[in-house]
Order: sequence, then C-alpha cells, then structure tokens
Amino acid sequence: MSAAVSTDAAGGIVTSMLYEVWTLGHFEAVPRFIHPAYTMLDERAEIRLRGREAFIETVAAFRSLFDEPRMNVTHLISGQDMVAYRWELTGRISDAKLLAPALQAIERHVPEIRLLSHRGLSIARFKDGMIIEEWSEADNTTMSQQLGWWT
Repeated sequence: MSAAVSTDAAGGIVTSMLYEVWTLGHFEAVPRFIHPAYTMLDERAEIRLRGREAFIETVAAFRSLFDEPRMNVTHLISGQDMVAYRWELTGRISDAKLLAPALQAIERHVPEIRLLSHRGLSIARFKDGMIIEEWSEADNTTMSQQLGWWT
C-alpha cells in the first residue's frame, strides 16, 4: 500500500465510499475515493469502466433501480495495497415493470416481491489514497431469479 494509506484506512475508504456514494448518492464525494485513472475490470480482467464519470454513471444507473438503496460490506480483508470486500446492495425495486410478467400480476398483493438483494465481490487496489483499480464479480443470476426472469 502506498505510504499515504494504511491497511485499516483502506478498508475505511471502501466502506465510506459504499455508504456515501452508493447508499446516499453523494456523487460529489467520488473524487475523495476514486482515482482519476480508475478502471473497473470484470472477472475475466476485461475493462468495463474507465474513469470517475463512468463510475458515477454506473452507480447512478444501479441506484435508479431501487427506492432507498443500501450498500453494505459483509466481509472485508485488506493487505498491502489491496482490499477484498463482499458487498450487498438491497432495496425495493422502484418500477414493478422490471419484474417478470407473472410477478407483476401479483406485485400489488404481495409488495415484498419488490424487495431485492444484489451481491458480489470486489477487489480494490489503491494509489495515492484512492481506489485506482477494481475487479468485480456480481451474482447476476440470483438477481435475475429475484426479478422472476430466470428460475
């Protein structure tokens, strides 16, 4: 880890970023957490996002799916210049049309159907006290099952 960030501080940066940006939607806080040269790679190490603006657009898109989204860290391990963390994004789907037709038909009678939990694992690398690179893998299958699109 760079001299500017301790292992404990790196974990704090991740948890603060998830709360302030993902949960609260304070996008003006992104420059405190995300390096200007940020990249997010998928599980095959292919670049998905590059830069702060792409990060903000992605977070905003996910947040728009939920009423009162909450992003939590369920597990966190830090060492050297990296932090591995398991995350969970929860909330109520903002638009019932995202549900499969069969679930849409009963949604007004069973509103709990709109509750959703999306989980994944990310590994963040730090530079200059900010996240410069992340590898992320999300459980999209379970999310699709909750929406009723995949059984």
